[in-house]
Amino acid sequence: MGNRGIEPRTLALGRSRFGGGKALMITLVLGSGLLAAVVLSTLISLLVDFDEGFWPAWINLAFTFWLVASAIAWFFFVDRSSLPKLAKNPEQTVEQNWHTRAQAGVYRDLITILGLGCVTVSLVSLIAGQMPAWPVPLVFAGLILAALLDYMIRYQLVKRAES
Repeated sequence: MGNRGIEPRTLALGRSRFGGGKALMITLVLGSGLLAAVVLSTLISLLVDFDEGFWPAWINLAFTFWLVASAIAWFFFVDRSSLPKLAKNPEQTVEQNWHTRAQAGVYRDLITILGLGCVTVSLVSLIAGQMPAWPVPLVFAGLILAALLDYMIRYQLVKRAES
């Protein structure tokens, strides 16, 4: 029957900047990630006195940091031009326009909410004579959650309105 122009899906790791195949790329990425994780976990384990001891903390930190450090190392080793479906000017895509408009709306909302919150806390402290007993980290976590939800809703609204 033939291929009919359909290309098989491949793992989009990209090509190494230094040449070689995918096996070399994976080895470089995982190896340098492991090296960075070992160094970072050793530093943290030496500086912080963990309750469980040095080696259990070191092993836990090394495994925790390994894949994150490998992902960061991938950015250094990959040739960007070898990645599939690369946008020439990513700042000019339609999705970026939606993203920017949603961010502007969230920024406006946060400035309004934080301003009204400061006024409210000031008035409450003046009238009652004491500061509110709200846990400040919980208030900030709520504001961050509200901002994330606001962004998701705005992005979907702009996307549906323009697509």
